[in-house]
Amino acid sequence: MLRRNLLALTLASAVTTALPLAALAQSGAYPDRQVRLIVGFPAGTGPDVVARTVGLKLGELLKQPVVVDNRAGAGGQIGAQAVAKAAPDGYTLLLGEVGSISIAPASYTKLSYDPARELVAVSELVRSDFILVVPPNSPYRSVKELVAGAQAKGERVNFGTFGAEVPRRAGAEVFASEAGLKIEPVHYRATGDAITALVAGDVQAAFVTTALAAPQIKGGKLRALATTGA
Repeated sequence: MLRRNLLALTLASAVTTALPLAALAQSGAYPDRQVRLIVGFPAGTGPDVVARTVGLKLGELLKQPVVVDNRAGAGGQIGAQAVAKAAPDGYTLLLGEVGSISIAPASYTKLSYDPARELVAVSELVRSDFILVVPPNSPYRSVKELVAGAQAKGERVNFGTFGAEVPRRAGAEVFASEAGLKIEPVHYRATGDAITALVAGDVQAAFVTTALAAPQIKGGKLRALATTGA
């Protein structure tokens, strides 16, 4: 019997990712019906885009429909739990990410699922850098100015995030610790909501994936201060 499969969102191609499952398909035993690919984030987010891209290619190789099922909430934990508790027959897959697979288990003594025991990794799909961004009208034009300004005022910096366990929140906490900065996380349901708040000036800063931040930066709606990439 096939165990539950985890497609870890953490750049391998969709073709390479699908090969192990495609080999099973050639045996004639699997799959003989629709496959569900669960994503723990809303439609339009980075993980959702990856899932739909991979799902199309996977469906071609498996010769069965692969339907993306968005189970948003709790930083991806709702989706991870749904897959962990599903029948271990290979027809329910998870496109997870480091928050629900690694950070959450390390953050809570009790979790509704056990990634190490209930999920099996198939392939790494994506590695994404983050960009530290601020609103276009922010007085800060560099990380140095942001840190110095906040410290001089003795204020907390409001950081937009969407969940305590997602990498963006972890990145903000590590940055704050290293810089000696006090931050106040402001949680949103999705990255898009955090970006909207940033553009409106409702929050002062956020770590956003390069794919989502780049268009906003080029359009002058956000200002980039730093990147976690090389």
